[in-house]
Amino acid sequence: MYGMRLIEQRSIDSKNNRAMFWHHPRMMASVVSIEAWERFSFYGMQAILGFYLYYSIADGGLGIAQKDATALIGAYGALVYLCTFIGGWVGDHLLGAEKTLLSGAFLLVIGHISLSTFPGFYGLAIGLPLIAAGSGLLKTAAITVLGAVYDENPKQRETGFQFFYLGIQVAAFFGPLLTGRLAQQYSFHIGFIAAAFLMIIGITLYVFARSAAMASLCAQTRQRITQPQLTATTTQTIFIVGGSALALFSATFCVATGLVKPVALATFLLALTLGAALLLYASIFRSSEVTPAEKVQLLRYVPIFLASVTFWAIMNQTYGVLAVYSDVRLNRSVGDFLIPAAWLQSLNPFYVFVLSLPLAYLWLRLGDRSPRPATKLSIGVGIAGLGFAILIPYAGGEPNSTPFIVLAISILVTAIGELLIGPIGMAATAQYAPRKYSTQFSAMFFLTMAIGTALSGHISQYYNPDNAQAEARYFIACSATAMVIGVISYMLTRIITTKTQ
Repeated sequence: MYGMRLIEQRSIDSKNNRAMFWHHPRMMASVVSIEAWERFSFYGMQAILGFYLYYSIADGGLGIAQKDATALIGAYGALVYLCTFIGGWVGDHLLGAEKTLLSGAFLLVIGHISLSTFPGFYGLAIGLPLIAAGSGLLKTAAITVLGAVYDENPKQRETGFQFFYLGIQVAAFFGPLLTGRLAQQYSFHIGFIAAAFLMIIGITLYVFARSAAMASLCAQTRQRITQPQLTATTTQTIFIVGGSALALFSATFCVATGLVKPVALATFLLALTLGAALLLYASIFRSSEVTPAEKVQLLRYVPIFLASVTFWAIMNQTYGVLAVYSDVRLNRSVGDFLIPAAWLQSLNPFYVFVLSLPLAYLWLRLGDRSPRPATKLSIGVGIAGLGFAILIPYAGGEPNSTPFIVLAISILVTAIGELLIGPIGMAATAQYAPRKYSTQFSAMFFLTMAIGTALSGHISQYYNPDNAQAEARYFIACSATAMVIGVISYMLTRIITTKTQ
């Protein structure tokens, strides 16, 4: 009898081991994989998008003014993250998180193909809304699924999100290298079609591993990620989903046809995303479905929100202002080889990749002594401000006057700040989310990215590489603002913690 029980126990242990991936749920590996491929395609496309917009028609671009191109990059990024709000609603009310994830992946493929095949501004008007919608659905759902699979072992959740973020950075490193080289060697459209193929690979791998990953979950977790947790009427569905699709395509169409200036769109999206975040937060906070204990958690999220918005306003200038800076100011020559400007966007993910595991190990070793999530984010945004400060002495220089190592160090400092913002902010959002609104509240972190990205597009109109004093003032303002917000968010964390204990 004892022998039979021992055999049964070994069988259970063996099954549990097969269901694990490096002592983490197998579903973690599947989610990390598809998100990484999505980032591979997304960052690959985004790395060359800015240059495609402002390069002349003779050079294969669209010939948009430089100021409008950087603003449009910010506006597009805001649309991507604004769509996470829609993705959260779809996941909670219509499809469930896991089906929302797959739906977003398919929209991404269609969007990348549209951008690469339709000529000129038509490609922008059709492709960018589809990519924005697909990313919004996939991003929110991925965080929800990943957070849910750690419900049975919450102590591993932050480490799991470090793996998640590590996968993103690996993809973000290789994406610009591939598309940047293809765009320089062949054309921008070849780079865009490569992004579509990358996403197709990601979907294929996920579908093949899907059955085994789902089978490894307990019934409660499986039900939570596959079924919507809330209901919606047909009228609500048509209004939210249909209205969002109409707004997306209308916005990009108006910009593509010149009816709306990119700077105006970025400013409008800044107001819209900020309003959406406040509306989402207020509606969840006032809901009768949210317990008093969950409302305390929501209050503690406020400093995280503030620090995250500020950081992404700094970070997302990589694809606009810093892309222009690297193109006109940076010395990119190595012998007879000219480094593609898009390759500079691989530096940040490279640094994050190298530093992610040591930092995850540090948090694991510190255990309960580790700083609170909000404290980590406050430090992170202050560090990011130092990254821009490094560029101040080189503002207004001649073409090719900034040494490569200077921008490399600046990006390294910002990457250190990102490691205290990205994975920590994701994990904190999943941790502080009320149970009934888990997917919708997951969109809150991406709304901080939307606000920050729209803000980066709005303020980029004040960047002028042709005026030395204006360029220096721009870098000083960005640096000082980030450091001040870091101090404010830290003080706010202490005040809220004291009041709610």
